Amino acid sequence: MSPCSEVWRAAQVDVAFKEEPEDAAGQRTGPRLERRFTVARQLQGAYRYQDQWASVLEYESGPVCGGVSFSLTVPDVLADLRGRAVTWASHREPAGCLSSDGEEPVLLAGDTLRDGKGKLLLLTVPSGPTTPGGEVLLPPGLVPELRVQWEEAGCAVEQGARTRGVRLRFEDARARNGASIPVVARVGETVPLTLNGTRYEVRVARARADTSGRCGQAVFTLFREGLREQRPVR
Repeated sequence: MSPCSEVWRAAQVDVAFKEEPEDAAGQRTGPRLERRFTVARQLQGAYRYQDQWASVLEYESGPVCGGVSFSLTVPDVLADLRGRAVTWASHREPAGCLSSDGEEPVLLAGDTLRDGKGKLLLLTVPSGPTTPGGEVLLPPGLVPELRVQWEEAGCAVEQGARTRGVRLRFEDARARNGASIPVVARVGETVPLTLNGTRYEVRVARARADTSGRCGQAVFTLFREGLREQRPVR
């Protein structure tokens, strides 16, 4: 796949949350929603829609039943997490910059899944604004161990286009100077990344920078090594 491709569908991960009764624990009142739970049941490859199917982590807490669904591209599923304590956090808010597609602020969004010790299992970023200064904005405090920037990929700007394709550079934000080796990923690549001694894989679904001083968009996912499996398709 060309590094200038608009989007890599196979790297897209969609996240959804449902809890019953709906008002059991209150609705999102700010940009952050968080749940800590033990995975009571897990569905792998359920609720297939087109080229995606869901890995659903279900839980119960007294009269409250809930679940977090991660839709991955077939045949990918999440590894078995049943019986494990996890924390899921979701962040959604407008970013402080304007989009190349209009005057409205760009969406700043991300979801994390962490283990019982607080170490990152999974990060999905459906919208990380790419700023003119080379940064990729992440929700504040959501994933402090990670720093992401963008760099040129040699992509030409098509006539009339407002964005151009770029590459993303990932590094350990907590490492001492020189101790972290950044990795660069383009659309269509899966690359290894180490954060605080733990191995991950990075998959970039979209990476665009604006050509006129506004914000573009990055879409990517980090999986802890071994968390993404493939299930036979019937």
